[in-house]
Amino acid sequence: MRTVRLLSLGALALLLSCAARARGDELPVSAKRIIEETDRAIQEIEKKTEAAVKKAEEDIKQKKKQLLERLEALEAGLTKEAKFAQAKAVRERIQDLKAGPIVAQPDPGSPGGLRGQNGKVFHFEVTGANAGTVWGTDIYTDDSPIAMAAVHAGVLKVGEKAVVKVTILPGQGSYSGSMRNGISTSDYGPWQGSYKVEPARRKR
Repeated sequence: MRTVRLLSLGALALLLSCAARARGDELPVSAKRIIEETDRAIQEIEKKTEAAVKKAEEDIKQKKKQLLERLEALEAGLTKEAKFAQAKAVRERIQDLKAGPIVAQPDPGSPGGLRGQNGKVFHFEVTGANAGTVWGTDIYTDDSPIAMAAVHAGVLKVGEKAVVKVTILPGQGSYSGSMRNGISTSDYGPWQGSYKVEPARRKR
């Protein structure tokens, strides 16, 4: 909204300026004065708008900083009072706030195309599924579909759509299959790439 508003003001100022230049010789002095006055007024509005937006952004930044400081003090107080469960809940919320919003990518199917980026974390929007073949338990071959691995790992239910966290791992010497959450995975020998799937955010 802010960008559109500023662009509209800028477009009007440019139009007035161009009109004045294009027909400068034809315009009476009074018309030129009106255009110049309007142009100056628009520039003043733009300056005030930019200053107001900048101040609002600074105010929001300061409020967020104060929020984190207050929550950290609360966590310390709860820990001192031996209210560990409550302190843990506050600490997790602090971590979420510091991490900021998650930007998720579409489900790639399996993360084999990301092989070699060991330790790197990706977030994908995935719908839990029970059709396909998965190899491994907790650590899966990177050609295993994320949608099934997420159900097997207990991160999603079949048909449930959510953002999941996928961590790319190096290949393993072997993979053990198991039955979990209605999903049966298979054993496999050496494979060049692996991954694990977890909730994008800790469950409350």
